Amino acid sequence: MPATGFSNPDRSQHRRILIAGGHEHIRGGLEIFIARARTCLGIDAHCFTETPGAAPGSLGRYIRALRSFRRALPLCDIVWLQYGSAFDLAYLVVAKLSGKKIAVTPHLGGGWRSMRHGAVRTLCNRLLMVADAVFTLHQTQPQALRFPARLRRRCRVMGTFLPRELLEGETLSRHPAGPLKLVHVARLSAAKGSFAFLDVCETLRRRGVAVEAVMVGPGDDAVRGALTADIDRRGLAVTLLGALPPADLIAMLRRQDVLVNLSLQDAYPLTVLEALLCGVVPVVASLPGTRELAADAPAIALVTGQDTEAAADRILAIDWAGFGSSAEVLRRKFGWTALARRYADAFTGLTANPPRNVCSPSIKATAS
Repeated sequence: MPATGFSNPDRSQHRRILIAGGHEHIRGGLEIFIARARTCLGIDAHCFTETPGAAPGSLGRYIRALRSFRRALPLCDIVWLQYGSAFDLAYLVVAKLSGKKIAVTPHLGGGWRSMRHGAVRTLCNRLLMVADAVFTLHQTQPQALRFPARLRRRCRVMGTFLPRELLEGETLSRHPAGPLKLVHVARLSAAKGSFAFLDVCETLRRRGVAVEAVMVGPGDDAVRGALTADIDRRGLAVTLLGALPPADLIAMLRRQDVLVNLSLQDAYPLTVLEALLCGVVPVVASLPGTRELAADAPAIALVTGQDTEAAADRILAIDWAGFGSSAEVLRRKFGWTALARRYADAFTGLTANPPRNVCSPSIKATAS
């Protein structure tokens, strides 16, 4: 595992940093965040945490990943943990017992299973108190995750990483011609709004709007089978794709008109930001993170839950000439130069502070 830091020579005072998180053979939002963060900040060292799921062999991969992480710790000074599952917090404990400074970035939403279970949520929050800092992706994330007040005081809003090519480009005005092109991008499931997307397509057709739609993202065989059957039964013009590489996803988004993601789970969906920068109007479920996005970018249309009639209303009321200013606001907010400076300052602050005592009162309370 190579020694790491920031590749920018102006940041050479930074200590060696190890990013921990994600899965080696999955290309989801968490893994994309890690890849962009490493590129923007010039961080070389990364350990996958391989948090276990239902797939065969996942527990064994998790244990092997934890052992690899322990072997990498002597080569770093700071661990930056990407927290996407309660299982990731084992890495937090191991790092602190090894005397490392650690920052944690949560990547889960209030609708995730570990956040809905009160006892698990309390345990996770107490373990997070061991971290030296919590780097949140957006302003309302601590409230969405129901962090207690003392944990919120340790949070620092850092922001997320969008594709550099979108931030450096220009969003052109779009005036749809022909059938309205709808797109749904998610890990396909009911909670992510995949079946609600089909309801929106059918609602628009019933109102006399010609629609061509595409669904992009991974999904298990049962979900994909149910979606395919539903598309055939309704006779909808919907193409079901799998996951796309980032460059292909951006190219596809630029050919669409409206993103419809009525997810009940997403904390701060990057797809919404990327779609807007590609000139696609997002229609999304109203959650703390999406409401925060819409405050910056009014072109984002919000719907309560998975109200498909309301989603169709929002689509038919889109002001196609009015979303260019929203894209420019996002470019200023998420520019990589500003993000690199913000993270660099935060890591400098970690190394300047004395180590925290691992035996915090919150951990003692959990043990009891």
